[in-house]
Amino acid sequence: MFNKYDVFSVLETAKKLLKFKELPDYKSDAEVLLSFLLQIKRSRLPFAYNQILSLNQLCQFEKYILRRAKREPVAYIIGHAGFMEFKFKVDKNVLIPRPETEFLVETVLNLAKKETNLKILDLCTGSGCIGISLAKMGTFKTIIATDINKCALKLAKENAKINGVKSIKFIESDIFANLQQNKFDVIVSNPPYVTQKEYLTLEKDLMYEPKLALIAKDDGLFFYTEIAENAKKFLNNTGYVVLELNPNKVPQIKQMFIDNNFKEIEIIKDYLSLPRVFKAKIFV
Repeated sequence: MFNKYDVFSVLETAKKLLKFKELPDYKSDAEVLLSFLLQIKRSRLPFAYNQILSLNQLCQFEKYILRRAKREPVAYIIGHAGFMEFKFKVDKNVLIPRPETEFLVETVLNLAKKETNLKILDLCTGSGCIGISLAKMGTFKTIIATDINKCALKLAKENAKINGVKSIKFIESDIFANLQQNKFDVIVSNPPYVTQKEYLTLEKDLMYEPKLALIAKDDGLFFYTEIAENAKKFLNNTGYVVLELNPNKVPQIKQMFIDNNFKEIEIIKDYLSLPRVFKAKIFV
């Protein structure tokens, strides 16, 4: 693949290949992968342009680029992703944290400005990015994070350790199944919400991510229904739910929470002005 072995030439060749494969972020993808290989910050790459790569480095970088050319996400190739200024280990057992989900964390942190010592439940925690970020950025009495996937929970525990968080309790649970009589002030979740029809139209990159964490039955509404109907058993009086939304299902989601006695419903839009976060308060 590479005719010249200096960093500049290797990087340019990689960019051309990824551009040919029609990857929209081909420049940044190539730079992130090469800076990861060289273990330097991406901003330092120009200062290494004349560096000659070893044969082992060339072979490894070629593997990275060929994986990315097949649309494997960069985060899976390098094994981590950034979220709320923190680093999270990721693999194919968990979704890659996305900037849009940061709105969930910010919404809960804003609630914590008004009330102190809140008890938080992070449902479908995946990599643990939501609960861990809350523990790093806020002051909460309790944070419990759950997931049905044992491998995801193991990774979430690793991420808690990596980020120096000891205060979260992780529980293997199918939604609310193993929570006994715990009561919370906020239930936060980025649940699976993609419909089977929507899944077929997703970008190829997303096909590498776990279907279990993406697709929900009942036309994408299963988890919203479960939370709407059962959250009151696990919320303190006037507790909140804060959920990431399927932007295509907002009216249905809103109505099911109204039907289950939730009030003060707020829809928060993301960077693209899409409805992204659902916040509602229960009145018991």
